Amino acid sequence: MNPAIPTLLAVARQAARSAGEHVLSQNSRRSDTDQVLRHDIKHKLDREAQEIATATILKTFPDHAILGEETAEAALPVSDVRWVIDPIDGTINFTHGLPLWCCSIAAQINETTVAGVVFAPELGLLFEAQADQPAFCNGQPLQVSTINRLDQALIHTGADKDQTGLPSFRFLNRIAEVSQRPRLMGSAALDICWVAAGRTDGYFEPGVYLWDVAAASLILARAGGTGEILQQYAGHKMAFLATNGQLHHPLRETVLPLLPLPRPR
Repeated sequence: MNPAIPTLLAVARQAARSAGEHVLSQNSRRSDTDQVLRHDIKHKLDREAQEIATATILKTFPDHAILGEETAEAALPVSDVRWVIDPIDGTINFTHGLPLWCCSIAAQINETTVAGVVFAPELGLLFEAQADQPAFCNGQPLQVSTINRLDQALIHTGADKDQTGLPSFRFLNRIAEVSQRPRLMGSAALDICWVAAGRTDGYFEPGVYLWDVAAASLILARAGGTGEILQQYAGHKMAFLATNGQLHHPLRETVLPLLPLPRPR
């Protein structure tokens, strides 16, 4: 194992805690938004939390590149290490007072995640993992479920916010047909961590972003699960599938035909 990886994990943990605890301390500002869109919210605390996480990282690693949801269009410095930050994954949940939101921090070496932390302050849960080591939640090891039949599986999913009406729910309808139950929880990073913890058996979403999945996908892998980018789009957007491993092929075959055909490059 790269001797620097434990340090990356420690800084990711500190950054996620600092950012998440700041947001939690500002509960009275849940409605303090910059912009409310039809299917999204731009929150002032998103920016503040990213600034806190960024400052924490740069204090130790001033030359590292940082890709944050709130500054995704900014040019990055040349660096072998890239940090990927989602300051509040589940902003709509947070704004409405639901506790299903988190701060996600990943450290990548040559675009491969080697350390990741997902911190859910209102739930009191800190998920974490580093390359070649087990995944943990609050110090307890994580293990995916052993469910091997889709009709007995709980599958988390979501609707692409860029689509509206019935087309955005075609995946939900199909998953409902083949699984025991689908669930829409509103936080991709937490959904993937629930798969890692064995509390649900799979997760699929047709339109998420790198910062939604970068940390959680490592946590899932180190808990014995499987994550896969089914389709890659511009602007760090993707269709992403996460499972306990045993359900990966059948769930992949369920949702893959519903994805749009890739556009020629």
